[in-house]
Amino acid sequence: MAACCCTAWWSSSSHHAPRRPFTFDDIPNLASKVAIVTGASAGLGLVTARELARQGCHVIFACRSREKTLTVLHTLVDALPPTARVEFMPLNLMSLRSVLAFVDAFKARQMPLHILVNNAGVMAPPAFLASDDGIESQFATHHVGHHALTVGLLPVLEASAPSRVVVVSSGAHARAPWTGIDFANVNNAAKYHAWSAFSQSKLANVLFARELSRRLQVRDVDNVYVNVVHPGIVRTDTTTKHSHCLLMHVRALFELHVDDGARTLLYVATSDDVVTHNWHGQYFVPIARVGASDAVAEDRALGRRLWAFTEAMIDDATMHTTDATTEGTTTDETGCMGSSSSTNDDDEFDAEALLLRTSSPTRDDDDDSGDDGSIDEAATAA
Repeated sequence: MAACCCTAWWSSSSHHAPRRPFTFDDIPNLASKVAIVTGASAGLGLVTARELARQGCHVIFACRSREKTLTVLHTLVDALPPTARVEFMPLNLMSLRSVLAFVDAFKARQMPLHILVNNAGVMAPPAFLASDDGIESQFATHHVGHHALTVGLLPVLEASAPSRVVVVSSGAHARAPWTGIDFANVNNAAKYHAWSAFSQSKLANVLFARELSRRLQVRDVDNVYVNVVHPGIVRTDTTTKHSHCLLMHVRALFELHVDDGARTLLYVATSDDVVTHNWHGQYFVPIARVGASDAVAEDRALGRRLWAFTEAMIDDATMHTTDATTEGTTTDETGCMGSSSSTNDDDEFDAEALLLRTSSPTRDDDDDSGDDGSIDEAATAA
């Protein structure tokens, strides 16, 4: 219960409430912790993963592209302490088959999980794109894939508690359709509008975090802290692609450096304030402050409806995947069925090879990357 969890949730007893404003120096020692960060190969995800690893956390970079992520990791280890533990596990949020394979592979390693950062995303593709499961790309990546990932890993998060789930949303959630979620047209290519779909998917992030938090509270699970973050207007490669010349000058007045944008994520992922104040289902804004979401994001009935809608989508996709496999449907090199804009040659998933990373997977302190901070590529070899 929350009343029993008011001490620091990490092993360092010397850390006190962080000074303001929260900085990377306020992140506690995380030597005994394990984190998964989606979309960790660039932008906010990379900074978040880097700073967690810098404090001793074993960080799993859950990303789509093996080549890109390994290149990042080889560069990153040179800037981290020799004992840093970072590794790559393939995750394609545009494929529920990939998401479920990731969950199964992680569970098979019998590792704890203390921090899950749902960060990966795409921004306003101009044309309608569908995931491998026929779901609009932003709704699939931001919401459905992360829903399946989080729910699948929830038993591990509960067993490892106290633990945290950090859901990255956006202030753009306030510009979602007036109905909140346009359930009838989520996957309607004819009704697609890039920014409306982006905002809708970000509203889904807030609703999901609050509904998951509510469900945990109903089960008296008070030591899994689920919260949502608006990181601010942050300059990344993704946001820059969508900026016109004039808009870039205006944005420059308000934009945060990517390091500053990540500070709120890291605060929610690591600060003892979350436990001290018993924050569940809260909406955080830059930098490291509890803020107010749009009123529609507080609609519990809408959150429950979204949960049921999403579970039905996942069940339907899983059923079709199972049926197709039973009928002998062939798969491409990525292990994903059918054709989709989301697949590429770097997505290959070899769960058996992945499990070869650890000789003693039940040990919480298992160092898969070696004492010198090097990366064990056995897990990512095809």
